[in-house]
Formats: sequence, C-alpha cells, structure tokens
Amino acid sequence: MQRISEEVIKEVLQKTDIVDIISEKVSLSKKGKSYFGLCPFHNEKTPSFSVEPERKIYTCFSCGEKGNAITFKQKTENITFVEAVEDLAIKANISLDLSSVRRENPNKKYFDINNDALNFYKLFLSSTKQGVIARKYLAKRGITDEVINTFNIGLSSTGFDVLYKTLTEKGILVSDLFDLGLVKQSKKESFYDLFRERIIFPIIDERSNVVGFSGRSYLEADKDSPKYINSPQTKVFTKSRVLYNLNNALNEIKKNDRVVLFEGYMDVIAAYRANVKESVASMGTSLTTEQVKLIKRYTNNVTICYDGDPAGIEATSRAIRLFENERMEVKIILLPDNLDPDDYLTKYSTAELNTYINENWIDKIEFSYLKNNMNIDFSKMLDIEHFKKTIFDLIKNTSNTIIESYIKRLSSDINISLESVRQDFYQYTKRNIQNIGGRAKRTIPIESKYLVAERRLISYFISDIKFVLKFNVEFGEIFYINSTSRDIKHLIEDQHYKNLENNVNSDINEEDLIEILSQDQLHFYNTKVKNKMIELFDKEYDDLLSTIQDYINSLLQEEIEEKIKNAPTNTEKIELAKYRDVYIKEVQHGKR
Repeated sequence: MQRISEEVIKEVLQKTDIVDIISEKVSLSKKGKSYFGLCPFHNEKTPSFSVEPERKIYTCFSCGEKGNAITFKQKTENITFVEAVEDLAIKANISLDLSSVRRENPNKKYFDINNDALNFYKLFLSSTKQGVIARKYLAKRGITDEVINTFNIGLSSTGFDVLYKTLTEKGILVSDLFDLGLVKQSKKESFYDLFRERIIFPIIDERSNVVGFSGRSYLEADKDSPKYINSPQTKVFTKSRVLYNLNNALNEIKKNDRVVLFEGYMDVIAAYRANVKESVASMGTSLTTEQVKLIKRYTNNVTICYDGDPAGIEATSRAIRLFENERMEVKIILLPDNLDPDDYLTKYSTAELNTYINENWIDKIEFSYLKNNMNIDFSKMLDIEHFKKTIFDLIKNTSNTIIESYIKRLSSDINISLESVRQDFYQYTKRNIQNIGGRAKRTIPIESKYLVAERRLISYFISDIKFVLKFNVEFGEIFYINSTSRDIKHLIEDQHYKNLENNVNSDINEEDLIEILSQDQLHFYNTKVKNKMIELFDKEYDDLLSTIQDYINSLLQEEIEEKIKNAPTNTEKIELAKYRDVYIKEVQHGKR
C-alpha cells in the first residue's frame, strides 16, 4: 500500500493553524510566543501543556507528550493517521485523493451485514401488514414518518427465523450472523432470530457504521416480556463505547457546542421532536469513561437529562463526576414529577420540552444541594451536621456571591441562624485549609483505627457493589478520611457499573483492579489493602461502618468543644455545653 508523501504532510501541517485545532479541545492562554493550557493527556491543575504556533508543535512539560496537529487529532479523537490528515486537509481547503492510502476497515464485512439486517427491518416496517400495526403504534407515540426515516427505525418479523433465512439466502454465513448476535442457536442446533415482533432501533457509531440493534416490545400481548432486548457485545459493538444518535447529532453538537445526554432511545427521539437535535443517549444509566471521552472529542459542554427517580439521580451524580474528571462543563435538567422527556412531551408539548431543556437547567452545586437535601431528617443534629459539611465542601472554592447565597439557603433549610451557619462555614474551611497545608497537624494518628477501617472497607467494595451503595447511603459519595482510599473507591464503583452494563459478573478480580489503578494507587493497594484481605463477613462490614461513624462523631464533638472555647459570652458557652451533653448521650445510646 502506498504512503502519504512527505510533501503532502508538510503542506497540511503548514496550512493548519495548530492553535485553532488544539483550542477545540484545550482552553489556551497566550504567554509570549507560546500558548499554555491544561494537558489533555493527563490530569493536572497547573498548566504545563505548551503550543508553539511558529514551530507547529505542542509539548507537555509534565507528562512528556509532544507532537503536531496530526498526532494531536489522532490521540484525542482515536482516529488513524490517514483520517487525521484527511480531516485537517478538509479544514485547510486542501484537495487530496487519499483513496490509494486509505485502508479498508477490517470490520467492513460485519458493518455490511448489519446494514443488510437494517434494510430488512426497515422494509418489514414499511411494507407488511404487521408493519401497518407497528406504524400505528409509533404514530400514537408521536413518531412520524420523518422521525422513522431520520432514526432508521425498523421492525422485526413475528416469524421464528425470517431474518436468518433472508440473509443466508443472500450468501451471508450463519457463523457471521451468530457472531453479530443477529441469530441464536437452540438446543436442537437450529438457528433463530434474536429480534422477533419488536420495533428495531439501530445503533450507529459516529462514523455511520451500524454496530448493533435494540428491539422494543410494542404489542399488548408482550407486556410481560422485557421492554428492550439489545445486541450482545460483538466484534463491532461494545455498549460502553457507543452513544446512541451521535452520528445524527454531530453537526448540531458542533454548531451549538454542547451535547444533551439522555438515558434511552425514546428520550433522544422526544428531544429531536422538540428541536433539541444535539442529543445522544448512553443507552442505560451507567455512563462510562469511554463514552465521556467520546463526547469530549466534539465539545466540552454537556447537559445531563436523566430520569428523576432515585436510580436516575444516582446515575446523574456518577455522570457529573466522570465529566468533572475530564474537566468538562456540566449542566443538569431535572424534569418535574419524575417524568422522562418522552412523558413530559406527551403531557405538555414539544415547545415546552424545548423551553425546559434550554432554560430550566441547574448547575452541579444546585443538583448536589437538592440531592443531599432529599433524605435529611432535620430533627437529627447529626444529619444536619453531615448536610452542612457536604454543602460547605461544594461551595468552599466558589465565589463569595455563591457562598453567601448557599449559606442563606442553608440557614433557612436547617432553621439555624444565618450568623451561626456563616461562622461554621469559615471555621470549617479554615480547618480544611490547615489540613491541606500540613497533614502533620492532623489529630488522628497515621495508623488510627479509622484509617485502618476505611482501607479495610476497600476489600468489601471490590467484592460486591452492594457494599459501595450501602456506604454511600450512610455517609454520602464524597465522604472520605484518606483521599487515596476515596479515589480507589470511586474507581471500583465505576468498574462495578461498567460490569453490570456489560452483563458480566459484578465482582472485580485483581487483574481488573490493577488495570484501573494508577501507579501510586496500586502501591497503596499492595501495601495498605491487599495484605489485609481475608474472608469477608457482613457483620464485620457493619462494624467497620460503625467505626467510620465514630470518626464522624469524634469530629463533631471536637467542633462543639471548639465552639464552646470560642463562644463570646458565658450564656452561649452554657447553651453549647448543654447541646454537647445531649449529643454525647444520643451517641452513647445509638441514636446517632
């Protein structure tokens, strides 16, 4: 195969503004003749990523990554060298014929077969008696012919093996149909169609390749069967790496510089009908790091619109954290009455759904405030204290305007005087600054029982996601004693969700863990956690949670003592002392 000539490569690089290309992914500021920003290839807080427009190169002085506009596109968009050259040539208005150097995709055979299957499903919807019934159902749901054509919606036959016979008669190997999950094999070794009597939604990647399918039941007789059946993982389809409708949404995403993220197919279609066309779906509530990086190729701005039920709220929290890890800007839509977008559109109108998505978003601080406020028992001081500290952590690095706004709101919600809440905030953040500035000042010894308990919990988190969820209910997702333990917990939680999304065992083995830990985290695991791993018992887990609760109680008691010490009048000292005594009694009697 021929190679792209050096002259062509030089012309593309010479006519490409490397600052413009990199600015699509990195926020750059000019310093002298160079531009600096946060490196897109590793996490950092201090900009060490340099772009030199005269030399047409970039360099990260921290992680060592360097290259030109071509390599930058390759690495940030996960594309081939030829594809990167072609994209840059188009941007620079350079006419190139790269057909002689473009490799044929090794998966082209599978994409073609999936495309044949899609054409069968589309024809079956448009040209059969069963299709008439399905189209009436779709029309009742507000899905017009225009929407059907845009999303390539189809229909599978009621027959046992109609797709199988149709495609094998065309000469397609049954082994390929089986590998793509289009057919399954019975115990009698006969083959049958995976999708039967279902509305078919093709799953198409960002390069317009049909990689899989999802079939939705629509007949009343099927109400007891699963609502959706999806293609299994195949050579061309890994659910965690694809976003539904990204192929259709790309131009709108670039035009509007944002993605609106939903849970499922019907949500995206509802948004499209409401003229929110930069919409994609994670096809379930478990967003993955790969999907986040896929979005980041095209924009740094995302609006999350998941369901408002408890599962959707938790999924939104996880998604926010994943986007924050990639330094992306996040907005959140919480539709009223736990409605999903399709239900909201049905109840109101396409215009009202458009307005709600575009105007009624909230930021991550507001979302976290509402989420943490949901299950607070305001008659219990420990709940109030935990809520306060969660909000303090959320706002401590924001502007004075935001801080003052949330302090006033917090004061009203917990029915504590504004001045007390304000004083608590400044004492809390001052203490946090001291702790960050000098870990040696911590009152808890390095090998305290609290740190040991937190590390021991990691073994449980690895073994089953139920332990992670129970911890989150007890203490919240952001609580931690040691930051490395917290980071490992978050990585384990993400891996559990990824396993569940891919329908594999939720348990995490050591090989899985080693792959997701950084070098420092792996050292911590090997020296502080692994040697502690013995048989796990629910009773011990509960004891460990009690130890963490003791830690929180001890901190709160220390804080009360500090308030007594600093109280300006004897009257306030006496009132605080009374509160301390009641608090200690409640702790002793297990009420806190």
